[in-house]
Amino acid sequence: MADLSDLIKKKRQARQMSLRDLGQALGVTAAYIADIESNRRLPSPDLKQKLAAALDIPLDDLEEADNRLSPDLHDWVEERPQVVNLLRSLRTSPQSEKLVQRLNRFLKRHNPPPARGFLLTWESELRAMASEASAWSIETGGDLFGRWQDIPTLFLATKAGPNAKRDHAHFRLDVEYLRGLSEDLATNWALRYFGDWHSHHRLGLTRPSGGDQKRIVNLAARNQFLGMTEIIITLEEGRDEPVVRIHPWIYELPSDDAQPYPLRVRVLPGISPIRQALLARRALPEQELFIWEKISLSRIRIGTDSAAPTLEPPSEVDPTTREQMIAHLAEALREASGDAVEVHGTAFGCVIVANLHSKQCLGFALGAAWPMPVLEVHRIDRTAGTTEPIPVPSGIVAPDIKSILEIFNAQTRHGKGSANVDN
Repeated sequence: MADLSDLIKKKRQARQMSLRDLGQALGVTAAYIADIESNRRLPSPDLKQKLAAALDIPLDDLEEADNRLSPDLHDWVEERPQVVNLLRSLRTSPQSEKLVQRLNRFLKRHNPPPARGFLLTWESELRAMASEASAWSIETGGDLFGRWQDIPTLFLATKAGPNAKRDHAHFRLDVEYLRGLSEDLATNWALRYFGDWHSHHRLGLTRPSGGDQKRIVNLAARNQFLGMTEIIITLEEGRDEPVVRIHPWIYELPSDDAQPYPLRVRVLPGISPIRQALLARRALPEQELFIWEKISLSRIRIGTDSAAPTLEPPSEVDPTTREQMIAHLAEALREASGDAVEVHGTAFGCVIVANLHSKQCLGFALGAAWPMPVLEVHRIDRTAGTTEPIPVPSGIVAPDIKSILEIFNAQTRHGKGSANVDN
């Protein structure tokens, strides 16, 4: 039987529910559902009952799939009765928490921690942080939004909100702005806040301070996060264009010491798909999303590296981002048409069909490769069983919802006539 995360994801997809749809049904965000489906969060007993009802899964099946131990670890424990007895004793002992912490400290002393893995991101996000840090002579910073799966993936590094506090040795986030931004990105893009970044212009520290660590640990506890990241930025002054050093850290939580560990970075070329989509939609103007273009990657170093980051080969956009983009476009066409919209998966990508009037529809064929170009547009007459290709400008992509709606509205106004749009 599939494990809990796989079972939930397969049942959701089988019912053709988006992450946002399921989140709304359960009273949580799309980002929360994405975390459950990637094993970054475990549903509470109450949420598990809601999942059973929303996805029509017997609760017993969910309980059976909720194997908190990996199969190999489960087998190892079952083969050792003394371990089972120890776990039972710990469970009933009033000193269980202290005993577990003591055992954890002992194991850490005798087993050095392994490498802490990678943070995956796009060069646009490194350049955005470097550009913003370089624009100030005092400490500044922002927030990190992404999806935390096997590899934490940073999709958007933002600027601080308008009420952030800055001085030469201190930076404080605009908490109210962060809350609103987090809700927007979680609902619309299944992203979650998983840390922040800030510069140390004068302190000279390349790692989080004691205050930084306490704040991150408290945030993780309040949000039940199993991991968070923090990025410290330092600048090498004394030159016209100072080198910007990016020092990423990871917190693996919960932990008895909760200290941060260095994190390596893998960098994909170009712009993050989320930043690209937000730019195309002219969203978040206060973020100046184009800021990443103001500084070159050649000025950036990761940690103590002597050279600029090496770029990974280009990668396909993840299914969650693609799914969210299609959902946004379908919702915009639904509002424009006042009727239900059809989404059909195809070998080349997908087709979105919106009603114009009566039995007349407009079908948009989108390619699978990001940013999902509009390949063709057809007027569909379902009564006659005919289709008519509509000429549209080249270069329109799914994130450019405004241009797609202009095509739809032109067809609505012109009835059976063409949209009179030049190629």
